[in-house]
Amino acid sequence: MASPQGEAILALIRQAQTQADLFVILGDLFDMWLGSGESLQKEFSPLIESLGQLSQQCPVYYFEGNHDIHLTDFWQNHVGLQVSPGPRWIEYHGLVLRCEHGDEINREDRGYLFLRWLLRTPIMTWLISILPSWFVNGIGIGASKKSRDYTSSLENRSKEILRQYSHRLFKARGYDFLIVGHTHTPDVCEVGEGTKKGIYINLGSWFEGPRYLAINSLGQWGVVKLGQHPDPVK
Repeated sequence: MASPQGEAILALIRQAQTQADLFVILGDLFDMWLGSGESLQKEFSPLIESLGQLSQQCPVYYFEGNHDIHLTDFWQNHVGLQVSPGPRWIEYHGLVLRCEHGDEINREDRGYLFLRWLLRTPIMTWLISILPSWFVNGIGIGASKKSRDYTSSLENRSKEILRQYSHRLFKARGYDFLIVGHTHTPDVCEVGEGTKKGIYINLGSWFEGPRYLAINSLGQWGVVKLGQHPDPVK
């Protein structure tokens, strides 16, 4: 946890322990975490302990990404977080939040979608559970860098696809906030017409600077750089 990003997430959790009544992680918290992550548990013990403590104070949702897969057994059953393998609707003080990692939205990316499916098949789930954690995560970390480079190469097209998706979803079901991750380009746009409107938000990557989305019970919101005043501003 010596990295700037690691220290930043610990600082954010400490802040949340006194201010938050809901905490959401949209995936890709690690370069790679597959299954129990046994070989990583000691290295990330401060983070695990902090999130476990926070989960006793408020709901903590952890959405699986393309760098963190098969999380339920450890992160939900042992640490106490609420793991979501896919999209989830969350009601927060009367607000409708649609939260998802976002890696299933681009239906054009058939190669990635096949890999995503493959890693969640029963045989791969079983292999991940029986192979040594250090071996599984070693392979995963190598693949992680390639995945990050590939995702970055698709940023412009991904931004267009995500905006189209935000409009389709709002028209089909409606929401107050659609919050996704996965891509590395921050983006915010308003969807809907007249008095019926929602907000689509993508925070991008913390490699460009740690930031988080704050929403209060009145629906006021703000994208906040860590270390700045946390009150929502919209």
